[in-house]
Amino acid sequence: MPAPFSLTRSAGSSIDDPSLRMEIGRHTHNEEETACILRSLERFGDDASIMRYEITPQESLRFSPKRRTVAWTVRAVRSAGLDRG
Repeated sequence: MPAPFSLTRSAGSSIDDPSLRMEIGRHTHNEEETACILRSLERFGDDASIMRYEITPQESLRFSPKRRTVAWTVRAVRSAGLDRG
């Protein structure tokens, strides 16, 4: 099972950056899983309250040789005392 990892908010805001795809790929070792994580990051958008993203693997309940066997959870960690003006 792969290990959990985290990304900074600035890394998550550069979705089209090939180095971000490579960084995530070093953890997932799977193109489909990497693409899923990138889509999750994209859904968070440019939320200024996000400090970092925690990315955690979970075993998938379905197994198929052609499908991924790990599901990834992407959670945004937000700053607690953000001044909302």
